[in-house]
Amino acid sequence: MPAHLVEDDDQFEPVADCNWDSLMAWLACDTQWRVSVGFGGVLWIGHDATACDVIFRRRGFADHLWEDLRVMEEAALPVLNSGDD
Repeated sequence: MPAHLVEDDDQFEPVADCNWDSLMAWLACDTQWRVSVGFGGVLWIGHDATACDVIFRRRGFADHLWEDLRVMEEAALPVLNSGDD
């Protein structure tokens, strides 16, 4: 079994090999979120694209993974902004 597949944790599905690089790019950019904080709480705006571009270039991520990052960001924003903990 590939090292990145979690064998005994029922909370997460295994990551398919074809998605591994996309996940690694996503996790590499995890500190690059833009947020707005006010009296209403936190509003997640999206990734800082310039900072993520630097991460992509420095870490040697393939250009095609950029679109994967954007798709995951689009899916994450409604969840992050839902107000659910």
